[in-house]
Amino acid sequence: MAMIVETGVGLPNANAFWDVASVDAYHSTRGNAAWTGDNALKEAAIIRASAFLTVSYQWQGYKLKGRPQALAWPRYGAVDREGWAVSPDDVPIEIKYATAEVALRELVSPGSMSPDFVASEQVKREKVGELETEYLNANTSADGARPVLLIVRDLIGTLLRAGAGNALVGQAFRA
Repeated sequence: MAMIVETGVGLPNANAFWDVASVDAYHSTRGNAAWTGDNALKEAAIIRASAFLTVSYQWQGYKLKGRPQALAWPRYGAVDREGWAVSPDDVPIEIKYATAEVALRELVSPGSMSPDFVASEQVKREKVGELETEYLNANTSADGARPVLLIVRDLIGTLLRAGAGNALVGQAFRA
């Protein structure tokens, strides 16, 4: 599949938030030596990263072109951490940076952001002979199997719908 980078118009067939050259520059500036290799593999990692960001979070505002738009961005009705309106005809830099960060993980370990999950294979407590181990916060949900990238959360946190978080972060209510 060819990589089609979102241009800010809400393309119905876009599958990437950022292009390879820009992600290359991002990682080069940060000294991320693991971002290396064939451009086809990098494109696939960027496509998987963009898909992950699109489906894993509840964003502020609404898609520019509604349901026909392939990716979660561009959007209207979103504001940044300082209260400035996010342009509805662009993919915010925070989303591009988050795409680069997720793509790095996907390049190094393809599929790591959306691992297969089999509930019956999850271990909460394990006993071998006299030794017994119970794991802290053993989570037997599919969302618990996904890694949480704090850098991504920090980059995009203020673009998320208030109180929504993502599928990996719940909400607490006081009765």
